[in-house]
Amino acid sequence: MDEPRAMNDRPADETAKMDEYPDDVHLDPSAPAQAQQEGPAPTHWRVAESLLKLRAQINSKFPGRSKAIDGTIGDENHCPGTSDHCPQVNDGGVGVVTAMDITHDPAHELDAGQVADHLRLTHDPRIKYIISNRRIANFQPLDGQPAFAWRPYTGANPHNKHFHVSVRPGKSGSSGYDTTTDWDV
Repeated sequence: MDEPRAMNDRPADETAKMDEYPDDVHLDPSAPAQAQQEGPAPTHWRVAESLLKLRAQINSKFPGRSKAIDGTIGDENHCPGTSDHCPQVNDGGVGVVTAMDITHDPAHELDAGQVADHLRLTHDPRIKYIISNRRIANFQPLDGQPAFAWRPYTGANPHNKHFHVSVRPGKSGSSGYDTTTDWDV
């Protein structure tokens, strides 16, 4: 497990690139609001272990891929906030980031839309939602669509230069954000 970082320690290679679309908070507008965490606000943060596992597997499958738009934690203009890029899940006083962006890089065979669609079709129980190419898929049925069905995404960022994946807020079990079983990539 990576060591937790202070809230103001946001390395460029971990910060989600939100400058181009400052008003897009990467939420599923149809999903029920997530309950607020109890207790004092965390002073440190870390990335969910399941996302670190996914990133390592993607890096292994697509060596040399661009990471220009990769990111986990939101910048200080967006966090604190409601995005899963903000360390909202409180794990023993450490905030956990439950979202990650992966760069579209077809020159190195990483087609972000194809990877997002493949992940969607696996119905991995850790997935909360995926955003790619103006579409969003949630683990639960929403808007009259079954779980994991693509629906239109109307946020400002079309997610055509990267895909976004959020994992569910529970810590353990098959759907846990810290569950590190292999992803099907």
